[in-house]
Amino acid sequence: MSGRRAADVRPPRRIAVLGSPGSGKSTFCHTLAALTGLPLIHLDDVYWGPQWRRTPDAEWANVVERLAAAPHWIIDGNFAGTVRQRVERADVVVLFDRHPWLCAAALVRRSLRLRRDALLGRAPREYVPRGLAGHDPPVRSLTALLRKAAGFRGRELRTMGALLAGASVPVLRCRSRRDQTRVLRLLSAEAPAVSADPFPPGPGVVCACARRRERAGARSRTAPHAGSRRPAAQERNV
Repeated sequence: MSGRRAADVRPPRRIAVLGSPGSGKSTFCHTLAALTGLPLIHLDDVYWGPQWRRTPDAEWANVVERLAAAPHWIIDGNFAGTVRQRVERADVVVLFDRHPWLCAAALVRRSLRLRRDALLGRAPREYVPRGLAGHDPPVRSLTALLRKAAGFRGRELRTMGALLAGASVPVLRCRSRRDQTRVLRLLSAEAPAVSADPFPPGPGVVCACARRRERAGARSRTAPHAGSRRPAAQERNV
């Protein structure tokens, strides 16, 4: 099945957001939910109970299937065992692929902010997973998140990329804050209609929005036939 064009996913009703811890995807999701009016679901809030109590594996797949069957949503979270359930239902996937060091630094800063707010008796000013609510995040949890961020571009991203490559859903890949801004503009209800097709036909197309379009624009300005459209190259290494 060929990849769907931008016109087929505007406005999207179901948006799956994937990526490394600390990549900024949760903040992105809150902004996107405010712009689109779509209900936001953080899978961490569903999976983790108080004191980091897990949802039993036998129940988790059924829980995600029920969430994904809803007509409108933004779902934030990885949980590799249920990625396929969300991707198959999604109108578009946003994949955050930021450098591991940037993600690690963001995780440390968030941990320090949460600890400071707890010491001062202030409510957190940012999203906090339900498992952390009401107590300081344990050091071992931060360490686990740092390990996950450091290794995300390894096996986890390769596995996720293989799944997305076989899907018919468009994928927007964010490697920078500029990419995030452009994806927000593209997906928000107030964004103007996109005349060009940022999702060329073909299964599993992944678009690194900002850099790819800038390079394509530079090539078209210097080409002999600048008015002709050239098909965008398919993203590799995902």
